[in-house]
Amino acid sequence: MQILSSLKVDTREEQILQILLDKHCRIILGITKENAMTAAEICSNYDISPSTIYRKLKLLQKLNLLHVTYTIRSDGKKSSSFQSKVININIALCENQLPVYTNFASLE
Repeated sequence: MQILSSLKVDTREEQILQILLDKHCRIILGITKENAMTAAEICSNYDISPSTIYRKLKLLQKLNLLHVTYTIRSDGKKSSSFQSKVININIALCENQLPVYTNFASLE
């Protein structure tokens, strides 16, 4: 994994491929596929540190792979729930390229 993390990642396809190599990103995308979860729920259910969860959530949001729902709790604080938009990701081997095809759920 160290070799891959030192590579320069330019395209969205390359970023998605790198995310698929990341265990925590795969966990987040998998467990939020059916139901939205807060960062705290993900942390407690999968024993992942909060700093790691927030870093990965930010990355997945940047690539538009997560739908975020904001709610105001009874104490007036904002709460965020995250749900995977990804239905499937297909990767093809075409000559010297690996095109990535994604299908997204309509969660809006």
